[in-house]
Amino acid sequence: MKNSSLLTLAILCGFSALSSASASASAGPGVHPVRADAPEQTISNGKTQPPVKFASVWADSEGATHIGHCRFEGLEYKSYAPPSAPQWIGVSPDEVESIAYAVLPPGYVGSWHHAPGPQWVITLSGKWSVETTDGTTLVQGPGEVQFNADSSSHPRPGDNRVGHISRTVGNEPNVQLIIKLKPGAQNTGICTR
Repeated sequence: MKNSSLLTLAILCGFSALSSASASASAGPGVHPVRADAPEQTISNGKTQPPVKFASVWADSEGATHIGHCRFEGLEYKSYAPPSAPQWIGVSPDEVESIAYAVLPPGYVGSWHHAPGPQWVITLSGKWSVETTDGTTLVQGPGEVQFNADSSSHPRPGDNRVGHISRTVGNEPNVQLIIKLKPGAQNTGICTR
């Protein structure tokens, strides 16, 4: 797994047992998404946070879906388990409903559908692609992360497609870790474009 994905996984899963209120209190400046090209930079204990990138699949007010390129800001540079050395850590304010593993077999095509609710998808092995209704395709491999928030997607006049199509890429299974958020949880992974 790529180092940034290990960091992202720690952000997403580190304190999933905490309530969102206590997670927010522990998170310091607050973990939050920004566009990948945003000028914002987090400084903590004299260090500049490295980029922790992810993709976001989202639906606009018309119901069409798009892919945004994002990164997390707001991590703190501190020991996660004293007396260990400092590292970049942040607690996700998301409320986790479930954590599941999915294995997409070679040749898998998931026809047009939307996510059952906001969820994080972390690619553990293999590759897969997501195609949105705007025609954009995102290919992700091991260590890459996506936030899926397209559950509000719906058919539009002259276009019955909803959400996205998922496909395996290549001849090996795609293994994913899916972190599904509770209904009504904040969509903290949405960043447009």
